[in-house]
Amino acid sequence: MALTSQSKFQNFKASLDYYAKTNLVTTSSLVVDFEGLPFESSTQSEWIQLRTLGSGDREFQGNVGVSQKATRSNVLVSFNIFVVKTDTLKINRHYEIRDLVAKYFGENIKIDLYDFENGNFTTSLQKMVVREIITDQPIPDPDYHQWNFTIGLEWLQVWE
Repeated sequence: MALTSQSKFQNFKASLDYYAKTNLVTTSSLVVDFEGLPFESSTQSEWIQLRTLGSGDREFQGNVGVSQKATRSNVLVSFNIFVVKTDTLKINRHYEIRDLVAKYFGENIKIDLYDFENGNFTTSLQKMVVREIITDQPIPDPDYHQWNFTIGLEWLQVWE
């Protein structure tokens, strides 16, 4: 079966990064380390490391059109929050950043899936949904105030 735009992982990843850049970087003025792009943490006092951990469970959905089949796919997405202890006067700064991440990536939040492969940055193909928060906890570290926020994000992958 052929991949449709809705089933291409590159569209998932580009849509996720676009949403994170719009809300975390542009709106909330946070620094994000996007997977696959150069990033120098030694020059930052705080940042979010955004990583796709891979596909989770897949559930066959059957026929969704005349000749199309679909799989409901779940992908794990991790937000690792770092605040350098010696560079901050706020011991709760990682909690503040965590709350901003949760605002935009909390349960039942819907994220547009775009067809970035074909240059369509405006028309949403469908909505991806944050189905659950998997990890939401501090991580002990001697140098950083650190927090891990991991979500399960799902969408319908359609195949021809």
